[in-house]
Amino acid sequence: MKFEFFRSSQITTDCDRCGGPADMLKGGVCTRCRRILCYQHLHGSWVRRLLADLGAGTVCADCRAGRPPVAAGSAASGVRE
Repeated sequence: MKFEFFRSSQITTDCDRCGGPADMLKGGVCTRCRRILCYQHLHGSWVRRLLADLGAGTVCADCRAGRPPVAAGSAASGVRE
């Protein structure tokens, strides 16, 4: 019999910043701009992820830096189609 305590998430969507997969357990939604973002674009570092897990507001790297939201596939996002 096989027991799985820590399974991978089956809930995924695309990151609004880069268009890549956004695991909802690692990434999430920015409380300011309301975009669904992957781990890298939401938290930016493991320290920010830890702070969010401990109760700090989940604010994306763009909002923290004061940059306007950028959609995936636009010239400013750095992602080319």
